[in-house]
Amino acid sequence: MKNQSLLPKKTSIDSNYPSGPGCLEYGQPVGGFPARSLPQPYSEEFVIHPAPGKRRIWIDLINPSDVLFFNALMHDLTDFQIAVTYRERAETVHLGHSFGIEGTIIGRDGVRPVSKILLMAVRTAQLLTSANRFDVSMSFENGMSTLISKVRGKTSFQFCDNDLKFIQKTSLYQDLETKIKLSADYLVIPRACSDTFGRYVDDEKIVVYDGYKEDIYLADYTPDARFREKVPYERFVVVRPEALDAFYVKEKRSIVPAIIKGLVREGMNIVYLPRNGSDRRHVNGSSQVFIPDASLHGLDLCHYADAVLTGSGTMAREAACMGKKSVSFFPSEHLLSVDRQLVDDRRVLHSRDPEEIVTHVLDSGRPQQRVDRDASRLVKQSILNQMESILAGE
Repeated sequence: MKNQSLLPKKTSIDSNYPSGPGCLEYGQPVGGFPARSLPQPYSEEFVIHPAPGKRRIWIDLINPSDVLFFNALMHDLTDFQIAVTYRERAETVHLGHSFGIEGTIIGRDGVRPVSKILLMAVRTAQLLTSANRFDVSMSFENGMSTLISKVRGKTSFQFCDNDLKFIQKTSLYQDLETKIKLSADYLVIPRACSDTFGRYVDDEKIVVYDGYKEDIYLADYTPDARFREKVPYERFVVVRPEALDAFYVKEKRSIVPAIIKGLVREGMNIVYLPRNGSDRRHVNGSSQVFIPDASLHGLDLCHYADAVLTGSGTMAREAACMGKKSVSFFPSEHLLSVDRQLVDDRRVLHSRDPEEIVTHVLDSGRPQQRVDRDASRLVKQSILNQMESILAGE
């Protein structure tokens, strides 16, 4: 029996989604993604914008930020049917369900490098038998969907903003994964990293947009007026630790304990977002540190926080694009070009010095800026226009 508390609600993306007697039940084959016996607690399949004759886009969501990114685009891809698959990683599935995005859960992420590689290989094999009916694939920094598209001879869009892969010394596995990603038919990238990608990828494959990927989902963002009921503080800062288990991170020492110690010393409240169970060891049960029991919307956290401090890039960019005080303590001097652009524009502080970070947070000299959603909407529309033009010619 399915755990009913885990079943997502019907999608709100398409108001014409079928419901009532005679409609498909959970677990039935829909949209070319057949019902399967998977090692997950549940599997649901669905199609957004269902209609005979429409081409089908397959979107593979493997990270929490993928959910925000593609949720923003799904609303406007009304000329296509859309089928979704998930990978279990952090709050990816939970966040997707909170947006009403149903989909097939296939595979999970590992914690250590060896398990990551093995589970990715297993998941790719599962996708090869599951994702068997689509015309176009879309994914973000995801070699699995590109590989499946190549095997099936289908058009693939790979959204990227990580150009460190070209300059960092990586493993043979990472080099192979990068080659697979770059084999996509179209690479959609921010202008900030276009020079780097242009040295490795043919120009005709590159689709460039101004701004940042975070602009895509900020374009339609509306703050939750009741969000403050979900945290115990009127004022707080957000702290998210480094992804020390990621392939691309060489540093294995976290500075989160020192940052939290400094913030608590200064009387600041902290909403702490551990990536996994081991990250919880960085806090000691202080009443000034709150760890949410359930996933919270990252954009709401950025909107209501006084500052956002993170060991990776996405949340720092979200806060910066909102005009919030933003700190990245990513463990390297080598930054993504999109992050370097924000640092150079003084919209993000990059530092591995806990005292410098705490001082920056306490400094109120830099006024908060208004979120310029008009600029974000222009970025989003630019991407949609370019994609629609390409797909019209396919």
